[in-house]
Amino acid sequence: MKIAVIGAGIVGVSSANWLTKYGQEVTLYDRTDPGTETSFGNAGTYAKYANVPTNSSSFFYLFPYLLLNKNSPLFIRGKYFLKVLPWLTKYLSNCRPSKVKYTSEKLTTLLTKVDEGYAELFKEANIEHLISRESVMYVWSSKLFYNSAIPDFTTRAKTGIDIELLNHDEISEVEPNLNNIFYKGALFKGSYFSKNPKETTEGLLKLFQSKGGIYRQEEVTDIKMNSSDNVEIITDKSRETYDKIIICAGVWSKKLASLFGDNVPLESERGYHISYKNYNPIKRPVAWQERGTYFTPMNNGLRVAGTVEFAGLERELNRKVINFLSRSAKQVFPDIPSHDNEWLGFRPSAPDSLPVIGQSKKNPYIYYCFGHQHIGWSLGGITGKLIAQEAIANKTDIDLTPFSVGRF
Repeated sequence: MKIAVIGAGIVGVSSANWLTKYGQEVTLYDRTDPGTETSFGNAGTYAKYANVPTNSSSFFYLFPYLLLNKNSPLFIRGKYFLKVLPWLTKYLSNCRPSKVKYTSEKLTTLLTKVDEGYAELFKEANIEHLISRESVMYVWSSKLFYNSAIPDFTTRAKTGIDIELLNHDEISEVEPNLNNIFYKGALFKGSYFSKNPKETTEGLLKLFQSKGGIYRQEEVTDIKMNSSDNVEIITDKSRETYDKIIICAGVWSKKLASLFGDNVPLESERGYHISYKNYNPIKRPVAWQERGTYFTPMNNGLRVAGTVEFAGLERELNRKVINFLSRSAKQVFPDIPSHDNEWLGFRPSAPDSLPVIGQSKKNPYIYYCFGHQHIGWSLGGITGKLIAQEAIANKTDIDLTPFSVGRF
């Protein structure tokens, strides 16, 4: 079959690779360079343990604190509040314990297969040198927040991850260059990270092209059915017909899905990072949980990433968020220099914290793979493999019904 994939982030590039591995003729579209949008600026972690949704049961009670405390990683621009309120209401409604349990179970199903989605691709693309197998460490600076996380350890262990709990002194033994202001910590053994997400995505693109895949840097402006039951992609430069199309365009997938009557409640959780060139005091990602902030040692310096801001798709950076990240970094690394780069990206998030994976309910030639929220970097490989299976044979390694667009 002749198949098009729209979106060249980690999800789209992975989907395109799996389609070619299954013998399909594939063209990949994106208006920008591959891996330069949301896939570019993340914390780089392959978080196989991340089956506790952000809208956990405790979130409902913590929401006022997160909204009002100056050290909270949550930001909402005043003029955007009324616009995002309906989405937030749906999000909070999914904080019910029964719903959280359901979401966690479905995320576990995907996260246990992270390696299955990436291992072959990493080997074939010869990019293992970009991957560090050092485990991710979480740290808590207060007893209250640590105690609230204790029930999550049992849930996270269901993904097969071995969790090593750390006391105050053990945190310093693992990462001696931290300013140890922390009460407790946890090592998630079996997790790992990319030392350069952009080069990782580029390596997978080169693999795709080496197998005969075509990449077109074009902006998709419309998608239409033609008289012969083929799907036509119209871009700013060309028109081309395909047997099937897979939409992996992150938060921008919402607009494309609406062309077929699939109305997805997708919202942008804006994430930021700042970076410190040639400064690398740690050897693994360290996540300060109260601050929602990751410190990741990339191959070009320390990246400080995280936060959630609701402000739509505006490209303007919020200086309050940048200052928050800078202030947090200074507390953990008192001798840190001034940062030399700032970045903003748009996490695609559904209010139930589950991605959208599967066939359109309105058009049998259209497939979706987007909405991975905070764990797209972890799930890109396996969800790319699953959507390739669905599009080609309508038979997948796991049941995709819980991730269907029809749930909305």
